[in-house]
Amino acid sequence: MNDFHDTKSKKDYLILLLIWLVALVIDRTWFLLDNSIPAHDQSAHLTGALSHYRIFENFNLFSGEWWLSLWQLTPSYRAPFVYICTVPFLFLFGQGYDQASLVNLLYSAIIILSVYHLGKYLFKNRQISITASIFCLLFPILGIVRTDYLLDYGLTAIVIFTFTILTIWRNSYTGWISWILTFILGLGIGLIMLAKPTGFLFLFIPGIWTLITFIKNRKFIKLIQSGLSLISAWLICGSWYSVNWLTIITSALHANSVGKREGDPAATTIAGWIFYPQLVPETVGLPILCVSLGILLVYLIKHKFSQDAIKQSLGKSGLIWLLIFLFSSYILCTLGTNKDIRFILPVFPIISLILAYFFHLIKNISFDKLRLITLGLSIIVLLNNLFTLPLIQAWGGKHLPNDDAKKYPLSQLIDKINQTTPYLRSTLGIIPVSTPQINEFTLDYYGKLADFRVHGRKLTTKLADINQDLQYFSWYITRDNEPEQPGEKGEVKRKLKSLVESAPDLSLQAKWELPNNDTLKLYHRKNPDVVIQKINTIEQEFALDKVQISNQLIRENNNPVTYEMTGKWDELQNGLLLLRWKNQQFSWYHDHAIALGNLYCGFKCHPQGTFRVIENLSTFIPKTLPLGKYQLSALYLDRRNSKITPLNIQDVTVNVTDEGNIEKSPPLDLVSRISQLAPELQNGKLENIFEQIDNFNQYDPTLDYLKQIELAANYYLQNEPNNLNWRYSLVLSQLLQRKASELIQNLTELTKYDSQNPYLWTYLSFIHLYSFQPRKAEKPLAIAEKIKPDIPELKTLKTVTNIMKFLPLIN
Repeated sequence: MNDFHDTKSKKDYLILLLIWLVALVIDRTWFLLDNSIPAHDQSAHLTGALSHYRIFENFNLFSGEWWLSLWQLTPSYRAPFVYICTVPFLFLFGQGYDQASLVNLLYSAIIILSVYHLGKYLFKNRQISITASIFCLLFPILGIVRTDYLLDYGLTAIVIFTFTILTIWRNSYTGWISWILTFILGLGIGLIMLAKPTGFLFLFIPGIWTLITFIKNRKFIKLIQSGLSLISAWLICGSWYSVNWLTIITSALHANSVGKREGDPAATTIAGWIFYPQLVPETVGLPILCVSLGILLVYLIKHKFSQDAIKQSLGKSGLIWLLIFLFSSYILCTLGTNKDIRFILPVFPIISLILAYFFHLIKNISFDKLRLITLGLSIIVLLNNLFTLPLIQAWGGKHLPNDDAKKYPLSQLIDKINQTTPYLRSTLGIIPVSTPQINEFTLDYYGKLADFRVHGRKLTTKLADINQDLQYFSWYITRDNEPEQPGEKGEVKRKLKSLVESAPDLSLQAKWELPNNDTLKLYHRKNPDVVIQKINTIEQEFALDKVQISNQLIRENNNPVTYEMTGKWDELQNGLLLLRWKNQQFSWYHDHAIALGNLYCGFKCHPQGTFRVIENLSTFIPKTLPLGKYQLSALYLDRRNSKITPLNIQDVTVNVTDEGNIEKSPPLDLVSRISQLAPELQNGKLENIFEQIDNFNQYDPTLDYLKQIELAANYYLQNEPNNLNWRYSLVLSQLLQRKASELIQNLTELTKYDSQNPYLWTYLSFIHLYSFQPRKAEKPLAIAEKIKPDIPELKTLKTVTNIMKFLPLIN
């Protein structure tokens, strides 16, 4: 008997392998025919995968810094599980769209195997299990998502895997298998939370149902195992959530607001509740849906809707368990404001099992033939959704391969930028109205494909920020004959386009013809902030050769200054200039990375020889500085080892005055801009700070300016621990890098020098809460309240503190 069952199992696995191979052939044929440009979401996810690929090139299992940098890559609801799963495929097959999509083959295997084992466990029927696995191949929605790169297919795989483990574990009462399943269940829950934070919704009600059953039946061992599985889950995903929990919440709230803006029906309307059900016929396929439900109806009619027939067809405990999952997921997903069929994708493997069960309710030759015809028609429906076939065209063509990449010269655009500035990392300002082919995410992805040498960023949508955005990019694109956008956003884009195309300091670098008689134009700054030249093949030590600046500088103004330096590539790329203009008692700073941190020609590019870097910048003189003469001193800081080297420079002395005016000057570097914002942080004025920082992060997508601030501040604070401007600049840097432990240390040190500042104590309490330390947050909250009890945020922070104190995992 065991040999018989073993033979059947082996045969089943061969059938499952065949199903997977058919999916492989269909999916890879689609990608072979496809030469499309990934749209907004796909490009964002592909960029995430490439960023993880880059960080895994320096994989260091035992480095806390490496793990922190890994978790910081995805500071939103776009969790890292799918990206991390993609990394091995990028290493093995290359970094393109097609190569990244190979990870879907792994997810398909997980779905097929999980559905098979879940069906076999619940219904003790291999025919139902195999048919459900076939349905997972044939459902049009799963076929469409398999031939794409999104988070949802990976989430679907891990949800069905975890639900299968939960189903088997809840009924395995004793023995070592139950304990093994406990930890596998914890692994699955943790990975769901790393795939998408909202993924827990699909297991929430089945999980609560299971716990209630354990309590009701006094299964105390199972309750202990439940706790252990949750602890295991937290060990898997906790590090990511502890670093990113605040941005996860804010980005999730933003995602909900997107649904409102896009006009998705609310849960308070009938349209909201029928949104997902009305999509079932086209997502499942009419042949499978109609025949499965038809067989159920025939079965009930045949047995005259008797109680036994209803119980036999609809009252099976396994079916009820699946229906609990299905309806709870439907209700919770419908309550969300943002609706899309892929947001409910994990229910489709469950639907496949339910329909497969109905599909096999009646067993005779005639119905066997009907089942074969249904599967044949379903294959046609699937293929008709994915390929251009002369079959029922009105029903097909949902996700066809195309050749957009040949019509839109995005690769050529990126190549043009890299050829023009071969030694610099570039940020491209994108003005055109966003379309599936031309948008900031897609251009950013193409820039990442070119060894991360170009970053695409959208320009402002606010009239007040136009002039600033026109200063901080060296590259811009515009588009003729683009679709009109209404409102202020459209007005801003039209004004930006006009200003860029007429700007005397920008030149048209290249243009390309697009479909529909459109033209894409690329503009470059004639006199960019940073210029780098290779001057000879003999390597020379670093030197700050020249500083060009007016003898008369005007206080509370941006004063133009040019720095010219030479050196070896690695010295220039890893160098930070610590520049201090000082008299006997007072000084101002102009610290920044060489070339503003943008020296880059590729991840493994380290050219030999000597290079010259010319920086055309501005330095800002604070209004608190006394008038008079100031002299420049200069140090070189090596970012690799924090070694300081004094620089021999020409005697540069300037006179600071209040008289005169400056017609035009380059924009301030971002380190100086943060220094200007530090007093606002000290005084609790946060709104403008974070609005400006949103802009800064567009101008420097690598956020290297934050690391520059950290290096400079840590150096100066060794000798000037009471320098409040550097202290608060460092607070901003550490806050934006989410370095909680260093931030707590810095804020605690800062209380020695600014102890009567209520905002400082408020910040310290907030960071303790951010780090899940509610008891440590109480003391600074009390001090802040004593100094200034009318700070609006204090009441909220006190409420959060009291709530967190009662969470056992935090205490």
